[in-house]
Amino acid sequence: MGITADSLPSLDDAVNLSPTQVEEFKRRGWLLVRDLCHADEIRLYGELIKDVTITHNNETRPIEERDTYGRAFLQTMNLWKMDDRVKAYTLSKRFAGVAAQLLGVERVRLYHDQSLFKEPGGGHTPWHQDGWYWPVRQDRSVTMWMPLVDASADMGTMSFAD
Repeated sequence: MGITADSLPSLDDAVNLSPTQVEEFKRRGWLLVRDLCHADEIRLYGELIKDVTITHNNETRPIEERDTYGRAFLQTMNLWKMDDRVKAYTLSKRFAGVAAQLLGVERVRLYHDQSLFKEPGGGHTPWHQDGWYWPVRQDRSVTMWMPLVDASADMGTMSFAD
C-alpha cells in the first residue's frame, strides 16, 4: 500500500465556522462545509480508506443477488478500529472541532464511522433518515459525509429533504 502514518497529513488544525454557518445548521439541520479537506488530503486518505474498506469488507455476493440496500453500496463499519492511519482521519481534531461548533459543545463523542463505496452497476441509495438507525435518544448528533472522489450530480451526490 505504501501509505505510512508519517506520510499522511495531519488533520488536527482548527477550522472555524462563521456564526452564519452555525445558524444555518441550526435552522436547516445540515450544512455544506466546502474545502474541509484539501485535494492532497482527500487523495491520500481516500486511497487508504479504499484499501482498508476492500480488505475488511465481507460482501461476496454478485450485485444481482443482493437486496436494494445491498446493491446501493459496499459498507464497512468502524474502520478506525481496524487501522491506526484511518483512526487519525476519523478522530481528527479538525472534524471533531467542526461537529462541536455545530452542536455548541466543547467535545463530541464518536458513535461509529463507516465507509460506503458505490460499485459499478450498483443500485441507488433509497431515501432514508440516518438518525432512526442510531441508538441515541436525542437529536444532538452530527453525521459527516465526505466524498473521497470528485462527485457530480450525475453520479448521485447527497441530497437533503428540508
